[in-house]
Amino acid sequence: MLRAFPSAVIENLQPLVDGGRYPVKRVVGEDLAVEADVFKDGHDVVAAVLKWRALGEPAWHETNMVHVENDRWRGVCTLYENTTYEYTVEAWADTFSGWQHEFAAKFKAGITNLTSETLEGAALVEAAAQRAPNSPDGQRLREISESIRTSEPAEINALARSGELEVLMATYPDRSAATQYAPPPRVTVDRVQARTAAWYEFFPRSAEGRGDKGSTFRDCLPRVDDAKAMGFDVIYFPPIHPIGFANRKGRDNSVTSEPGEPGVPYAIGNRHIGAPNG
Repeated sequence: MLRAFPSAVIENLQPLVDGGRYPVKRVVGEDLAVEADVFKDGHDVVAAVLKWRALGEPAWHETNMVHVENDRWRGVCTLYENTTYEYTVEAWADTFSGWQHEFAAKFKAGITNLTSETLEGAALVEAAAQRAPNSPDGQRLREISESIRTSEPAEINALARSGELEVLMATYPDRSAATQYAPPPRVTVDRVQARTAAWYEFFPRSAEGRGDKGSTFRDCLPRVDDAKAMGFDVIYFPPIHPIGFANRKGRDNSVTSEPGEPGVPYAIGNRHIGAPNG
């Protein structure tokens, strides 16, 4: 079956990192505000939605985008999971809003013969009814379509701008020729602490400050409590292996270790066994 040509254009989507090469970053519970230029040839009115989903999900979530200025549109979603999402923008010609505007303009201008416009509006509403089969909304749309077909221009103009019809037509739009931005960019959603977490480093083998033997991980637990009390979120342990004899570093990170200098634990050197003193 032939499909209508997707003539809506979506450009300058933001946010993007290096044109979408790398994911945008957010934390759990943050909003993702997406903007894009959306336009179409001719004078058709356009509509757009922001779509997002976690990677692997079959269905998209979506929310309506709002017109900002010129061709710029904006939509916002909230990301609740610590995972990777993808997002995109979909746009199409809003034929009902276009008809609504043109009918009102001609009616206000005093044009009395609006037969063609009346039939067009009735057909648009009937088409929406077919997109809502076997539902109360579909039945109501068919009733409104018949009312448009048989009413006078003043009644049609009021009916076309009624909140009920606007909501129904927005619920069942014709998206057969919609354009979707592709490929969809990604956003990595980290846990909240990834944004502001502070880490505390100490050497586990000297946690107790003893000179006769090295400390164990169990001996480190009081230091962990101390770090937590100071507001730190993460404990960072340097290497825990014993310091070797070869390639020892000296004072102030000197590459030469003088007698009596303890060295640093970032290279094992020639040590191949565990700590001799436990």
